Amino acid sequence: MGKIMSLINITTDGFVDGKYAIIDPEFFEFSHGLLADARTVAFGRNTFELFQDRWPAVLETENEPEWRLGMARVLNDKHKTVYSSTLKTTTWKNSTILRKVDAGHLSSYKQEGNGGLLTLGSLGLVAELAEMDLIDDYYFCIQPLLAGDGERLFDTINLGTTRPLNYIDSTALKSGVHIIHYQRVH
Repeated sequence: MGKIMSLINITTDGFVDGKYAIIDPEFFEFSHGLLADARTVAFGRNTFELFQDRWPAVLETENEPEWRLGMARVLNDKHKTVYSSTLKTTTWKNSTILRKVDAGHLSSYKQEGNGGLLTLGSLGLVAELAEMDLIDDYYFCIQPLLAGDGERLFDTINLGTTRPLNYIDSTALKSGVHIIHYQRVH
């Protein structure tokens, strides 16, 4: 059965800005496992534009480490959806623009054999999916630092009720990042 999954980098004091994330070969290896289970990678506009500017260029850069090239290839080949009411065009291969998050459309990712949907960052999108109670699996990548400031994941929404999660497992990376996997309680 497919799932809607969310990979979120977060500091020990609760900030989710990507600039605080430790991105290394071991993190990419973990990410590849999630990407293998996803039919589509979903982004909000800001994160999509950041990735669109960065990852296709890696494929054209000489002397890139294989771990970065591998991630660039996977992201380039994977279908990508950007949710944006303002973005007009995209230059990234296999990308689609959708104007709004639609629960009916997203349910297709949960059907048997269809492959899941994975969000990478994209706080606004994650907040909207969480508010609609659509995320099945959360992967919180706890970064080993106190950031002191930045954006917090759920500052912009009120879920209206608590959402219990089941602890599934955790992975400790050599960098000190701990990835904790929780599943939504149905």
